[in-house]
Amino acid sequence: MSFINDDICRLDTQLDQIKQEINDLHFTSVETHKHTHDLNAYTKHISDIENVISSLSVPSKFRPILPAEHIVKLTLKLFRSPGESHGLLSNASTDRELEELTWLAVTKATVQTLGVILRSLLDRSLLLNDEISYWDTILGSYWHISVYTLQTLPYRIWRRLAKSRHNRNDSDAKARFPTPASVRWTHFYELIQRCFFAGNLHALPANLLSPFVAARSEIRRKRERLKLMKDLNAHGIGLLMRECFPAQANDDSCNLTRCISADDYWRKTVCRSVTLMEIFLQKLPSDSGLLDLGDDILSAANKEFACLQTESGGKHSVRAPELVAKQLHDILLRLLPAHNTLVLATIDKHRRPSRLVRYWLPLSMLLLTASTSFKVLKNRRHQLIRWVANAVETTVEFWSNWVFDPIQRLIGTIRHDEKSEIALMSKNSLEADRASLERMVVDFILDRGDPKPQDHVLDISSITNKVREGDLTPVLRAYEKDLRTPFVGTVRGDLVRALLIQIQKTKVDVEIAIGGIDALLKSQELVFGFVGLTPGILVSYASLRWFWGLFGNRKGLRMGRRQDELRHALRAAHRTLISPTPAPTDVLAYRDHGLLICDAEVLLQKAEALLSGAELRAFREDVADLINQKLVVRQLEIVGRMGWVYSKWMQ
Repeated sequence: MSFINDDICRLDTQLDQIKQEINDLHFTSVETHKHTHDLNAYTKHISDIENVISSLSVPSKFRPILPAEHIVKLTLKLFRSPGESHGLLSNASTDRELEELTWLAVTKATVQTLGVILRSLLDRSLLLNDEISYWDTILGSYWHISVYTLQTLPYRIWRRLAKSRHNRNDSDAKARFPTPASVRWTHFYELIQRCFFAGNLHALPANLLSPFVAARSEIRRKRERLKLMKDLNAHGIGLLMRECFPAQANDDSCNLTRCISADDYWRKTVCRSVTLMEIFLQKLPSDSGLLDLGDDILSAANKEFACLQTESGGKHSVRAPELVAKQLHDILLRLLPAHNTLVLATIDKHRRPSRLVRYWLPLSMLLLTASTSFKVLKNRRHQLIRWVANAVETTVEFWSNWVFDPIQRLIGTIRHDEKSEIALMSKNSLEADRASLERMVVDFILDRGDPKPQDHVLDISSITNKVREGDLTPVLRAYEKDLRTPFVGTVRGDLVRALLIQIQKTKVDVEIAIGGIDALLKSQELVFGFVGLTPGILVSYASLRWFWGLFGNRKGLRMGRRQDELRHALRAAHRTLISPTPAPTDVLAYRDHGLLICDAEVLLQKAEALLSGAELRAFREDVADLINQKLVVRQLEIVGRMGWVYSKWMQ
């Protein structure tokens, strides 16, 4: 909700309190005349006025301003024709109550009219601010000026051709009707003199130099015109906000009974506010070249109000509220639409080029290359379809083989699923090879039959245990002995058997080593599961982030842009406070006060996109303090406080 809405709601609340005070003061009038014959007519009239007052009240805190047509329609219901007024109670107390209620209704209509005017001025100022920001961006870069020159090139060529054609037609017309030599020489001297006028001297660079300079001059001229209109609107906002219903009139601490009894002060405030609005809207179109209208409009309003007071003899007649209502009708139905038409015409004349002008070159390139592009697509449609199919198939296979399957294996590892266990060899392979080695060694020793003492008994279990521990001493001794006579050992077969036993022993040792590695892998199955899943997850995450950044809503970029906009809006408010020359009273001028209100409105709009909850409520309170504070020094302190309090949302 903007500051203007807050101000209208505050004024409406105070008027509701005044209405309650009026009802309390005149409660006994109906009791006094309850037996009179015209009580019903009196009650109906009071009820009609109270219905109008209720209809002119703020409908909603977020949309407190009524439409202009609705205000006019309601104020027309206030005043009866002479025939309808005949026969009502004629009593000083009842007449006073009717007059005060009528004035209260007119006051509410005045407050609503003030809100309509301020809202209109503020909306137009925001539109002007957007257009000025666009031209500032264009002027801030030679590249942007070059692009603008290229965008407006067709229009410039068309305008130059139309001007040349017009000049040629004039020359042909002059050729048909020859003029005397003296007239031609006079015309020649006038042309030379016109070339040295100040306006033409300023136009020489735009006409004689490059189109780039001409475009830059045009941009500056449009920007200055928009800035002038923005300053005029700012004058109006600052003047009406400060002078219509001033602080002493709408102060919450005001004694309402005193305000009601002081009819002159209450009614003068309303009449002066209406006169001020009327004169501002009347003078603005004719005096649009002025840079400082506040004091002139205020003095003119005071003079006209003094004249009206003198004409009425300093007394307020019963018809006075009707005259004020007619002024409101004239403001809402004639002056305000005329002002809006003027501002919108200025914006339309000096605003940024249309989208067709800005994008005519890309659209032209698109139209020129459309047929060729369609032909290329048609000729290569099968290849393109195959590329798309391959891309889809590759994506599906990647997700299946590198994402879903590793996830399933990881889940199986967590559950100790046998299918998901890591194994380098079968479970019973080592035991079978070891038992085979033991039998081979025992058979070799028994078949060898080396001479032993008579009391020696062959211990098979001892040999088996030694073989299990890797001790093949009997086989190795026989192998060493056979190496002395290899031919005999080979013929007999012992050398070959010993060699094969050693090969079997090597096989068993390798299986034992592999079994150790297998046990190590099984102890780290979960780690290897995550390692196998990591590449697929990383590639998928990077791809999704890229697609989200390319085709998504780009929330991060939007958030950064909103932070920049909020920071720039706060800078604009600070710049408005320090730009003007300080007055002796250290109070902003009407123009600067209006610009500050516009900056505050922009601040609220930008903050609503970033803040929420308690932070947004605190921000609104700070903005209200910034506008309500009168001294520039205090306002600068508030801006500084907002800068460090909300720095978190501006970085």
